[in-house]
Amino acid sequence: MNKVIKILLSIVIVSLSALVVPLKGHSENIKTESVEVKTIAVEPTEININEDVKELPVSINFEIDTAIEEMNQKMAEIESIEDKKEWFIAYKSIIDEYSHIIDSPETIYEYFTEEELDLLFHVVQAEVGDEYSFEQKVNVASVIFNRLEHEKFPDDLSEILVYDQFSPISNGRYKEVEVSEDTILACEYAFEIEDTTDGCLFFDSNNTLNYRFVFNDKAHNFYSLRGIK
Repeated sequence: MNKVIKILLSIVIVSLSALVVPLKGHSENIKTESVEVKTIAVEPTEININEDVKELPVSINFEIDTAIEEMNQKMAEIESIEDKKEWFIAYKSIIDEYSHIIDSPETIYEYFTEEELDLLFHVVQAEVGDEYSFEQKVNVASVIFNRLEHEKFPDDLSEILVYDQFSPISNGRYKEVEVSEDTILACEYAFEIEDTTDGCLFFDSNNTLNYRFVFNDKAHNFYSLRGIK
């Protein structure tokens, strides 16, 4: 194929478990209202075709249609994966495989600077070490991204990750940890796929915060502002 056609896809991924997992990532290009469906749908919503490409041979159009069908099938095949980390690795692999056809969803690497990401990864690693699960790390990262979108907090990551808000920064421990691949994946997942905390803005490990308690994940307590979900 001599010319690459970029097709913007609306990708809805859900779980086959009893609870439907909405696509609620924090990326501006991805985050939408919760989608409550029980199938995977990959539908083209816009095709960026310039004048030179409009007269492509039918064979190339067939190749594109076939590739989209194959991608849709592979997304359906990973639908049964219940483990979030395992599912996300498989999802990323499919997106990468078809990146020559689709405009891939926005990731944290397009949205934040290297310095911001380095700080984010180290803070999450320090807050939730490798003795905890992938999902527990996603919960902490979700709180950080939720703050970015809430009017109570700054809209800049470097202004959210400050010493008086996160103890690993105030005591310097974030500089001492070694960031694992699990932590990086958890941050990517929280930004690109799903807020696993239902909008929580705070967390602690000693139950001292005077906010509305939402849940405990066996690593931290999570809270929202009183009067809101």
